[in-house]
Amino acid sequence: MSLHSLRAALAALTLLATPVMAQAPVSEGTSESSTQVDADSTQHPHPDPLPGGEGGVGTEDIASDTAAENTEDELMAESATPPPGFTGVYGQVTDAQTKETLIEASVKVVTGGQKTVLTDIDGNYQLALPPGKYDLRVFYDVYEGRRITGLVVEQGKATKLDVQLSADAGAVQEVVVEARADRRAEGALLQERKKAAAVSDAISSQEIARTPDSSASDAVKRVVSVTVVDGRFMLLRGLGGRYSVTLLNGALLPSPEPDEPSVPLDLFPTSLLANLNVVKSYTSDLPGTFGGGTLLIETNTYPSKFEFKPRITFSGDSVSTFQQRNTHPGSFLESLSFAGPERRLPAGLPQNERMGSSASTWQSFPNIWSARQSTALPNLGLGASMGDTLRFGNSRLGYLATVNYGHKESVRESEFARADMPVGELQAQDATRTLQGSEGSTLSALASVGYQFDRDNELTFFSLYTRGTDSNTFTSRGVNNGRSETFESTRLQFVSRALSFNQVRGFHRLNTLADAELDWQANFSRVDRDEPDTRDTLYSDDLGNPTGTFAFPNQPNSGERFFGTLGETSTGGSASLTLPFSELRLKAGGLAQVSFRDFEARRFRYQLTDTPVDTSLPPEELFASSHLGTSIRMRETTRGDDAYDAYLGVFAGYVTADYKPVEPLRLVGGVRVEHSLQQLTAHSPFDTSSTGNTDAKYLDVLPALNAIYALGPDMNLRAGYSYTLARPTFRELAPFIFFDFVRRRNVSGNPDLLETRIHNLDTRLEWFVGENEVLAASVFYKNFQNPIERILRYSGDMGFENADGAHSFGAELEARASLGRLSPALSNFRAAANLTLIQSNIVLTDPEKLGAQTNSQRPMQGQSPYVINLNLGYDRPESGTEVALLYNVYGPRISEVGLNPLPDVYEQPFHRVDLSVSQKLGNGLQLKLTGSNLLNSAVVLDQGGITILKYRPGIAFSAALGWTL
Repeated sequence: MSLHSLRAALAALTLLATPVMAQAPVSEGTSESSTQVDADSTQHPHPDPLPGGEGGVGTEDIASDTAAENTEDELMAESATPPPGFTGVYGQVTDAQTKETLIEASVKVVTGGQKTVLTDIDGNYQLALPPGKYDLRVFYDVYEGRRITGLVVEQGKATKLDVQLSADAGAVQEVVVEARADRRAEGALLQERKKAAAVSDAISSQEIARTPDSSASDAVKRVVSVTVVDGRFMLLRGLGGRYSVTLLNGALLPSPEPDEPSVPLDLFPTSLLANLNVVKSYTSDLPGTFGGGTLLIETNTYPSKFEFKPRITFSGDSVSTFQQRNTHPGSFLESLSFAGPERRLPAGLPQNERMGSSASTWQSFPNIWSARQSTALPNLGLGASMGDTLRFGNSRLGYLATVNYGHKESVRESEFARADMPVGELQAQDATRTLQGSEGSTLSALASVGYQFDRDNELTFFSLYTRGTDSNTFTSRGVNNGRSETFESTRLQFVSRALSFNQVRGFHRLNTLADAELDWQANFSRVDRDEPDTRDTLYSDDLGNPTGTFAFPNQPNSGERFFGTLGETSTGGSASLTLPFSELRLKAGGLAQVSFRDFEARRFRYQLTDTPVDTSLPPEELFASSHLGTSIRMRETTRGDDAYDAYLGVFAGYVTADYKPVEPLRLVGGVRVEHSLQQLTAHSPFDTSSTGNTDAKYLDVLPALNAIYALGPDMNLRAGYSYTLARPTFRELAPFIFFDFVRRRNVSGNPDLLETRIHNLDTRLEWFVGENEVLAASVFYKNFQNPIERILRYSGDMGFENADGAHSFGAELEARASLGRLSPALSNFRAAANLTLIQSNIVLTDPEKLGAQTNSQRPMQGQSPYVINLNLGYDRPESGTEVALLYNVYGPRISEVGLNPLPDVYEQPFHRVDLSVSQKLGNGLQLKLTGSNLLNSAVVLDQGGITILKYRPGIAFSAALGWTL
């Protein structure tokens, strides 16, 4: 008789006299090691380096049949079924080699409670536990012990967990079984959303892959209540700019735009994204700047096994591809998203003083002003990613490297007009037709390396570099009704933007402190925006010339060159300590983030002298070296405040408590104390002596409370309140007039601006019907104190004032479900829909604050009264076919505030229909075909019934071929 059989027989006799619930102490002197085993290494690549921390999984991820099918070390066996209504864990413990049941094996709760049971004669156990999160340890003499972490027990639910133990003649070793959700998957994100402390919505890379979206700005508009302005900037619940914050892997991102605090999301290709998560109710571990919400961008991390994925994409659209487009000369470097050296300020130009009157210096500028013509070619995208996880005993090393390149050419034909009241009636004036030819390139690279020393310690390094260029050539022809003349104008513009982001993250579980968890991160980033040598020319008809010849006028906005650079360096870090107790989790942390910004601009203008010249000559001939210094002179028009240095420091500390006073109710409350300091010093580009400066200091206390009531295992009722803030930007506080080179008009800052404070109320009812199914209804209300508004002063300058107040309220409805619920024949079909209804009102009662605005009460700028998303999908795994049909529309929103006596300018609804078809071809190949804007909708801006802008972006199409090795 074997030793095992003898032990089993003796244990069976002992059970006749021993209660099953007896305690089984751990043998002293036994050695335990910690060896991690992935519960599903195939379907769950390494997503989050924080085991057992945020983003952990519950019972369904640890003990599901699906997970076990892919686990060599864990087997689900038959076990006795607990009685109806049983709340807890049950299962069977067996020998991994012989599959025989183990009698009197110990199943012990080690975190979340103190309880132990022994298996019966058939190796079965039942462990009654109140709902909560637990760590279990299963052990048996001369067998390796196993530890199961992050097990979630739900009310009225019996969770099955069967465990195999391997024999070890030497010692009892502990093997950690940690199941981690693939956060790129739709189902995993829904599970996180169900367990989250705050109201949130997300879109996974799995969902993004079904759409034609190529960047984060395209993808994020699929999220409930999100809209995108100018194809780049996000609005959450109708709020953007200062009211929304973007975090990349938990760290604050600076914006490369000089006057726009929002991060342009077109910098992030979708191939870099694991998911986009929008948090809509505030928790104190988030930055205090919170209005519409916070966007959390999570990038891809290393997979669990080796993979190499090259891909190529061709795309185009109906108005651009193979059509004639405007262009102007550039260098080969620009096709790689870098500015060519010929666009830089000439080397002979003095850097620390104004340009002199030497004609030889003037001649060092490139004499290129006119638009050329070329044929717009199809767009090209190339990309590749490679990653793996290498295991070394109890440790593992993971890595991922990704590179993407894109080149795009486009044509846009726009119709402009200006609404005016020359005779007391609103009329269209200054009708203009503009042709824009664009050529852009993007380049991005991502590298992520993580090393897990053991189950309690992990370190991750992440680096992202992304840049993009846009070369735009505009030609316009129109009428100036006020001057009774026609005109022709040209603009040659090149803009490059770059973002470099580097981060180190660490996770440590402190076993000496009741399994407390320490998370920390340190980051360094740099953003740059460069606009080198933007050139503007304008020719108007000569009223004194009966032939109507266009001539160069001696006036601003013609014969001008502009150079502008902006850079911002940001560095900082954060840390948090989480203390888990049976019914309470305490979390305390802090953050320090500092940013340094520098901006500089230089301007030059060509002017006529008294020496006669033929002003009808094209600009290349008019500004030729033979005329410079005689009939044409060049003058530097750089302003004395065309440069500034700025600093922003944010220092915060917070504490949160996650508490369950009674089983269905969960309370998450906290407070954040945030200190900020903003400094801006304006100066001339030639002299660092200050021409104006401003300081703004704030100390804010930000409370937050979220309550979650579990109406059932898959149904939550949420409510939340918070008191948050929005800060003025650097330029808005500056006590001097500066030139907004994006909108090309004077703007005066206001050092008396106050912070905006916001009361936020949220409620949501959510039902997670199935693995990838959800029904949700939300209502929210926001009250703004001292909201900051851009106004037009009677002097004609733009300015900023605190309005008296504003409020916004709305409702959100969301549904995702499989159509198999209607009929088994529809099991391969899925449908999703969401609807957002918002109403806002801002009040300006003070005439000084109202300025020249027409309406003292109106919706907040950029806020749409409704947003609708529809999604119908088909997925047939047997053939590898996947189809998605998508629809998106937003309601009319204010683009520009109307000025006395003109009405506000509204951007009209844009109905977008997209289609995506993916087909697996075998051998790791996959083909994806997409079509966007299939209705050929137009972008229209309307002012009191007058169309002041209209253009059609065209029907877009693409074909992508990917290969997985």
